[in-house]
Amino acid sequence: MPAINDAVDYTSHDAIACITLTRAAMRNAINNDVVQGLHEAWRRFAHSDDRVAVLTAQGDQAFSSGADLKDLPRDVWLAMPNLSVPCDKPIIAAVNGYAVGAGATAVMLADMAVAEEQATFIYPEAKIGAFAGIMGGFAPRMQYKAGLEWLMTGDPMTAQRAYEIGLVNRLAPQGQGKAMAMELATKIARNAPLVVQAMKSISRSVLPKSSTEQYYPQRVMLDRIALSEDLQEGVASFRDKRPPRFTGR
Repeated sequence: MPAINDAVDYTSHDAIACITLTRAAMRNAINNDVVQGLHEAWRRFAHSDDRVAVLTAQGDQAFSSGADLKDLPRDVWLAMPNLSVPCDKPIIAAVNGYAVGAGATAVMLADMAVAEEQATFIYPEAKIGAFAGIMGGFAPRMQYKAGLEWLMTGDPMTAQRAYEIGLVNRLAPQGQGKAMAMELATKIARNAPLVVQAMKSISRSVLPKSSTEQYYPQRVMLDRIALSEDLQEGVASFRDKRPPRFTGR
């Protein structure tokens, strides 16, 4: 499997990108390698000829157990689908085992999701006193009252309940989640790509977003400025008392 890094693989077949978390021994916990790998995967997918992406994970214990406490990820938002990298092509999450914290957030932010029947969704932030804010955009993506109960209690939610409240589209028997997600991706990939992309673009344009979701795309732009050669040139020209020579890089 072609690897982006030690934590994320990216393969492409029949216009479908399969993006796989490969830290099964660590229950696919999200560390800095996962963040960097997924961010690169979303960039690669957005600029590729692939028409649909399936996000999945190795092993049968966890889609993702959330943040790796031994290697706490910086800028976890970079790993999220449809957040740090603009993309009008559909992204499907295939959930096996536990989806915890940021793992559950990735499922929420994906365009569609398939969950195996034994999958469990947990968002524990209310129990540990931490909240990054991204999950605040849950309301348009699942039933408000049921979703809020899940978030505020921090209690585990079964795949069946996730299906009932709209967090996932389909339920699959154990071990068949990826296959069902790929079947769904294949159907979509056969359709007219410009139409599919327009459907997603228009739908997302009218989908309410949390303040956190609105902020992150702006942060990408501001980070680019903060790390730019133009900023270094502007400071140097001021110091040297000469006109700046900006290049747009």
